[in-house]
Amino acid sequence: MGRRQLLAYLSLALMPGLVAAGTAGQTPTQKPKRQAPYFVGNFNTCDFSQWEIFQGPAASFKIVRRPKVEGRCSGAIKVGPWALDGLINKEADGATWYQRPAPYGTNGHTVWQHFSVRFARGFRATPGEWNFIADWHDDKGWQKFPQIEFEYSNLCWLVRTYPSVTGPPRIGMRIMGGLATAPRTVRVNGPVLQTGHWYDFLVRTVWSPDPSKGYVEWWLDGKRLYSHHVATLYTRPDGTLSTVYFMEVNYRRHATWDSTIYYDATRLGPNHASVRY
Repeated sequence: MGRRQLLAYLSLALMPGLVAAGTAGQTPTQKPKRQAPYFVGNFNTCDFSQWEIFQGPAASFKIVRRPKVEGRCSGAIKVGPWALDGLINKEADGATWYQRPAPYGTNGHTVWQHFSVRFARGFRATPGEWNFIADWHDDKGWQKFPQIEFEYSNLCWLVRTYPSVTGPPRIGMRIMGGLATAPRTVRVNGPVLQTGHWYDFLVRTVWSPDPSKGYVEWWLDGKRLYSHHVATLYTRPDGTLSTVYFMEVNYRRHATWDSTIYYDATRLGPNHASVRY
């Protein structure tokens, strides 16, 4: 072997990554390509242009510079007794922004959700669990079936206040699915509510009315609180399935005081990498 041939051979021998790349197309340590998110609602535009639909009193919605998690701005939803019937319920105060239904909210799809929520100082929850902060709301197809009294959101997060059971108010999650005429409900308790703190929500959901195929995995502030197969959609009497769309919402039983919730850094996507801040 000549000197030039020997140097060329040694150069290749010392660079196994190049050999692997030439044979396998990528090095063993190369990360998968990051997929684009389905939706970003992080208020970096400092307006509401990222969100499609608003419902409730105009006074409920505000863009703020502080507090925030990322970028330039965050959004706030405020309700008070003046927001009564804001979400077409004469027993509740409410306002919301949300996205129109999309394919990722249908049977068989997996969607990751990452969003941050902060309760303003002085926030007060009403008794029970009628203090919703975000949810995947079902469509209205159930209304044509007289045997279905009502369909509640398939997946939602809330503040739950049952003094006799859990003590002080806690962050919680509720999952509903299966037969629309006899749905199964799962409730998950999180930590005691803190005001003035940004909660980091990370969720992986597989949509299905079948409890062996549907799935929910929930992390709050980096701690996994729930991870199980569970029905996440409804099957209606004619065999059709519900679909869902994502909402951020300040929705409570009617009360006499004002309460504000801040939102930031919302992302929906096909995998974990697509929703990272």
